[in-house]
Amino acid sequence: MIEEVRQRLLARPFEPFVIVTSSGQRYRVPTAEHAAINPKGNRVVVWFDDGSGVTLSGLHITAVETEAPTSRA
Repeated sequence: MIEEVRQRLLARPFEPFVIVTSSGQRYRVPTAEHAAINPKGNRVVVWFDDGSGVTLSGLHITAVETEAPTSRA
């Protein structure tokens, strides 16, 4: 799953995505600047707009989903 995250972070144009963990938590990655992979390649850090963040072990990432497009009225 780390490789899937890496590919999505490098994709141009970037498309927002969601990381799903084994606990069922979902973490939205709205831009490539909101996430990074550590140098060893076994963890992903996701930053939130409020300045906080979370570090996710690659072993607990169960899915990487494309974010559903928002409808424009």
